[in-house]
Amino acid sequence: MNTPHPQHIAFIGGGNMASAILGGLIRQGLSARQITVVEPFAETADQLRQNFGVAVLPEASAALGAAQLVVWAVKPQVFAQAATPVAAHTAQALHLSVAAGIRTDSIRSWLHTER
Repeated sequence: MNTPHPQHIAFIGGGNMASAILGGLIRQGLSARQITVVEPFAETADQLRQNFGVAVLPEASAALGAAQLVVWAVKPQVFAQAATPVAAHTAQALHLSVAAGIRTDSIRSWLHTER
């Protein structure tokens, strides 16, 4: 029997890569209640809610403060722009990027964190 992981995970971006990871986490026992996704595109947001039952926000907000882990699944060209509103709410979280070609020192700089 799979035991749900005790932490809250936020995904920034809800496209194909995020959906693949979300599906795997939920199949492994993570509860949809432990996941929040920031996805500005309404159609994609609706698909995430329908397919996975996760909370989906149209933009970064204080609700991200509950996340111990933030998974960055955005296109590389929008990472810096997306980081600014997220950084205010996720300073204590561990950040994991699946965005291709983004250097760790850039992520640290944009998010103002070493995590």
